[in-house]
Amino acid sequence: MTTPTPIWDSFVRGYHWLQALSVVGLWYTGTEGLMDWHFAIAYLLLALLLTRLLWGFIGSETARFRHFVHMPGKVLHYLRSMHHRESEHQPVVGHNPAGGYMVITFFLLLTIQLTTGLFANDDILSEGPFALYVSADTSSFLTQIHALNFNLILTAIGLHLGAIALYQLKKENLIKPMILGTKPLPEALAPKIRNGLLAWVIFAAVGGLIYVYFAQDIIPYLL
Repeated sequence: MTTPTPIWDSFVRGYHWLQALSVVGLWYTGTEGLMDWHFAIAYLLLALLLTRLLWGFIGSETARFRHFVHMPGKVLHYLRSMHHRESEHQPVVGHNPAGGYMVITFFLLLTIQLTTGLFANDDILSEGPFALYVSADTSSFLTQIHALNFNLILTAIGLHLGAIALYQLKKENLIKPMILGTKPLPEALAPKIRNGLLAWVIFAAVGGLIYVYFAQDIIPYLL
């Protein structure tokens, strides 16, 4: 017997949707040259990402890296098992083995994007807070990486959306649990969920530090 079982805490869900909105915001502000907003959104995403990485060690069972990062052999076995009948397919709690690799891919791409952005410049007025600590050539090189890496992020988003659509065709809704935080599961499979409020407190602290060191001039100006 299955019942609606909590599988995602509030921070993991909030992070997921805020990450998506932040990437859209970064794309729009970067395209339109709204660099003050671009940096503000980037700092928000940086605080979110740093908190999510920490939550991957101390958070809910389904949020932890050890829960969804598997050896390649297990990922291949899972992908092969998707062709089996539904009765033979073990219910997945949290990220499936293949989805876990996509999560890590997003973390790596966002880390590269945010790190290079700290050293980037637009050759006009705007530059990252660390650009003055490197040579002009290094800053220009990292700016190029920043632009190229965003194309990889868009590619990863396309693959992610394609996977969601594929699972939807297989009658498995991946979006609803990320909104409600629950999924019908046998009671024996219920994961240990930590109160997401702790992660939000950590996020506020990390965001406060980022504001003090990077955003004191930008945020008041925008407000």
